[in-house]
Amino acid sequence: MGEDASRRIQCVLLDDLIDIKCRTDEVDEAWKNVPLTDLNQLNWARLLTTGVGEDCIYLNECMADGKTLLDFPTLYDYDYADYLFQEEARKRDFPDYKGIEYYAYQHPSWVRLLMHEQFYYATFTSLATYMLDEVESAGEEIIRQLIPHEYVDGKNHGKQEKGGFLWDVKIDAAGQEAQLDELRNRWNGYQRERWLALSESNVRRPPAVYVHDKDWDDDPDRFFVFSNEGTLKQIRWRHFLSDCNSLMADYVEVEKLFAKEIDRANAWLVKNHQDIQDNFDPKVVKLRKKRKVILTESALDDLSKMDSDKD
Repeated sequence: MGEDASRRIQCVLLDDLIDIKCRTDEVDEAWKNVPLTDLNQLNWARLLTTGVGEDCIYLNECMADGKTLLDFPTLYDYDYADYLFQEEARKRDFPDYKGIEYYAYQHPSWVRLLMHEQFYYATFTSLATYMLDEVESAGEEIIRQLIPHEYVDGKNHGKQEKGGFLWDVKIDAAGQEAQLDELRNRWNGYQRERWLALSESNVRRPPAVYVHDKDWDDDPDRFFVFSNEGTLKQIRWRHFLSDCNSLMADYVEVEKLFAKEIDRANAWLVKNHQDIQDNFDPKVVKLRKKRKVILTESALDDLSKMDSDKD
């Protein structure tokens, strides 16, 4: 569907469902200003015009020119093509990059679909990626307990710069900033190694789909967690839910794996924190490339709103 056709459809939906009349050149702004209470109804109706297959499924990701979801019969076909694209980009941008083997859903996808005629957001991910996301969150809390710290505005934060405003936020760890930096560097390496180890071990698991609902801003949101690439090969976009149903497994299995993985990460962080405290030499400074981050005014406003909402 071209942009012109898409905008005309949006105009019809706005008019029919919430009595907002606008021209096609105004529809993007009108849609953006729709109250959140009406947005799910509009998104539900829009899936009827853009979704694929039995579940009106819509992949909310960028694709190459001339490519659509219809070019990928199974989830594996799409995910493997995305893997090839990501690997090519990394090798182009980082000449020393050695590459990694393909494993299912290294990068989650954001999806919209209808389940029992109800609108849902969904995240598609692999068991290894899902577990590491949870471990990362738990690890950040452990690190905060080991080395208490907070983010504070630097002296140049918000200073006007050509093209926007400077983003200058620093970490205050009561004099242990270097130790915190070292622990986080090691933690990043640990996560990469664990993701690979979990992905390799999950290849031997039987095909399985685990589902878990998360309540984000009162929107219906479901995670579909796939054990490995063998699972992806058995699930077609046009028959997504019906193909998943025969592969459904108990989410309790995932919770048990979480508990083991978080205990492992906790022990690793405590051990490495102690090693850093025992052997840290403040005279040894790692060289790092300095970065200047410039945000547009609208991005700075969005971050301020996020901080206000959090408070």
